[in-house]
Amino acid sequence: MKLLKDIMDHWGFIDSLQLKELVEYFPSVPLVIKWGMRERETCKACDVAQRIEEVEESGDWAREVFINAENLNKLREVLGEEK
Repeated sequence: MKLLKDIMDHWGFIDSLQLKELVEYFPSVPLVIKWGMRERETCKACDVAQRIEEVEESGDWAREVFINAENLNKLREVLGEEK
């Protein structure tokens, strides 16, 4: 629960430590990867680390990983948090 609260407090942005915990408890949650040069990409939490590794080998980099606004709002609603 603390993990979800921390993510909501940071407007849906996820760091590498939070990603590991998300993969453990919520592996199918869709996350967005914002790349340095590519279009944004959505994939399951369990696939994010591997996808970042693959793309970084080709010369691009991950700027941010986050939960999209629609899913973040649903999460807030379910948990009874204010927007």
